Amino acid sequence: MRCQGDEHSRSSDRSARGVVRPQPARRVVIVALCVSLQLLYSCKYPAPVKKHFLGDPAPAEYIADSTRIAHAEVFDPGVAVSEYAMEPHRLRGTRVDDVWDLTLTEAVHIALKNSRIIRQSGAFLSPGNPLFSNPDFMPTTLDPAIQETGVLYGQRGVEAALSEFDAQFTTSMTWGTNRTIQNNLFTSGGLQPGDTLDEDTANFSSGLQKRLANGAQVGVVHSWDYSANNTSARLFPSVYTGLLRAEYRQPLLAGGGVEFTRIAGPVSTNIQGVTGVQQGVIISRINNDIAVADFEQSIHDFIRDVETLYWQLSLAYRALDVEERLLTETAQAWTIVENRTRVEGPGGGGVENAEARDLCFETEARLLAARDNMYSTEAQLRRLLGLPISDGRIIRPADEPISAEILPDWANCLRDALARRPEIRRQKWVVKSLSLQLLAADNLTMPRLDLVGGYQLNGFGNNLLGPTNGGAPGQNLGNAYDNLLQGDRDGWNVGVEFSVPVGRRFALAQVRNLELRKAKATMLLEEQEKEISHEVAAAFRALDRTYLTAQNSYNRWITSLERAESLDRQYQADSRRTQLESVLRAKDMQARAEVQYIQSLIEYNTSLLELHYRTGRVLEMNHISLHEGPWQADAYRQANEKYEARQYAKDAYFKSAEPEPVTTSSSPAGN
Repeated sequence: MRCQGDEHSRSSDRSARGVVRPQPARRVVIVALCVSLQLLYSCKYPAPVKKHFLGDPAPAEYIADSTRIAHAEVFDPGVAVSEYAMEPHRLRGTRVDDVWDLTLTEAVHIALKNSRIIRQSGAFLSPGNPLFSNPDFMPTTLDPAIQETGVLYGQRGVEAALSEFDAQFTTSMTWGTNRTIQNNLFTSGGLQPGDTLDEDTANFSSGLQKRLANGAQVGVVHSWDYSANNTSARLFPSVYTGLLRAEYRQPLLAGGGVEFTRIAGPVSTNIQGVTGVQQGVIISRINNDIAVADFEQSIHDFIRDVETLYWQLSLAYRALDVEERLLTETAQAWTIVENRTRVEGPGGGGVENAEARDLCFETEARLLAARDNMYSTEAQLRRLLGLPISDGRIIRPADEPISAEILPDWANCLRDALARRPEIRRQKWVVKSLSLQLLAADNLTMPRLDLVGGYQLNGFGNNLLGPTNGGAPGQNLGNAYDNLLQGDRDGWNVGVEFSVPVGRRFALAQVRNLELRKAKATMLLEEQEKEISHEVAAAFRALDRTYLTAQNSYNRWITSLERAESLDRQYQADSRRTQLESVLRAKDMQARAEVQYIQSLIEYNTSLLELHYRTGRVLEMNHISLHEGPWQADAYRQANEKYEARQYAKDAYFKSAEPEPVTTSSSPAGN
């Protein structure tokens, strides 16, 4: 076979006379270069090899493109059909739903019952909805439990902190064989140079260690070593040697004591190890209390949003009712004028007809806007209540807004705000946590001095278990366990270990950092209390303003009502002296004044809600209380046992101090 390149070269040679042809040596080099390039290309892109498989082919999934966007295969419960089966309320909807007269108490109860995720009224529609943009930080009913079971550094729950005091059991068993040539002229044990040392080994070890509340560590270790070889210079060809040892380590300076351990957790066993100060049970419990305060704050905001939307829906219904009544009156007036124009001719009332028609269309436009606002507000309230989009009912507020004058006491409101606000309680927990951490950090500035000690029983025997006779008469070296438990071959050690980093820069830097953080937290607490006083003052001013505005709006409404009725009577008596436009405009002003009064009344109720929110009494006013879940039955039994034992305890006068209480049992109302 000839390649196309060779055929082309030869035809060119025959057609072009006098052209210099390549020499044979150059032709060999070019061919070798082409072969090399072909081999390199084949190595980089090998030709596909047909694979053969056993059995008959079966249907299988083939993924042609591995770069396509993939979807995780997880269980998705999906949304129930009832959530979106029915069409939502809208202006051109033709479905007539039942009216659901809902009280505020029922609305709050339904919201708390259905809301696993604490939604916010203003966070609706992406991209501003945190449910989509930042779902991990959405407040839920599981947040306190997540913190309670936390295991991460600095965010541990109580159970994770208590796990540091769990007894740790370890055990191991290993067997081995080793055969080596003796390459030594001075071998021992009866072996000659070149002989094979045949040795079997085994090891068993088991230990139990536990941390104590004072920072000490106790442990028990039991081990056996088995050795057997073919040397002759041994008492027994195979022998068991073992021990039973008890150990104790007690930090005396840095890391020692119950106070440090309950704050920072057990100190590191490494005498030169660096330890933190936020792994103890007390700090973990404070972290749980902070999570509970955050959850309570979310509930405060949630109830405030629900009640605000409830009153907004009440306003929407009342405004819609006013617009409907005004449209009915305007339509009736238009009908009367149109009939009179039809009887008297175009000159009989054409201007009044146009004016009535224009006002009718204007009122209809406002009516459509009011109805759409009612549908939108009802949908937002359904969203907060955790209800479906539509369930064949339309919510209508059943409670009437408060119109009576309420005069709160400034001193009581300010005291309630400083005692009940969850933000203040959370910040106080932060200050308390940093104070305790600073106390533990001061402890770590001292040198590390540990008291160590141990006691052990040694055992030796030909067999692990078996006859006790063996060795010299009376030695009883046949049973290793029997030899161990005799207790006459023991050992002990006691001493101290001392360590101090020169300069102590880490410990001092940790203390300084916690001092600054505590100073910042205390400063923030003071500023929060000042800020809350301003918030309560603003709520007081808003309460007065909205009440006086409601009074003024009511007076304006009554005045506009009297004016509209007077003009209507004049028009009915003499339609030539009083124009219909004046009557219709008076009724329109009356409707505007009525809507303004209703809006000011709703604002007054909202200002009352704002005062309750700023004083931390939103949950109390809605008869809501938050409690932690019950303990396990063993916890109550152990607490009762501790209480009974404390009744018979004697005072320890030699103690210089005792740990200060972390919490107080007084209620916020008594502060």
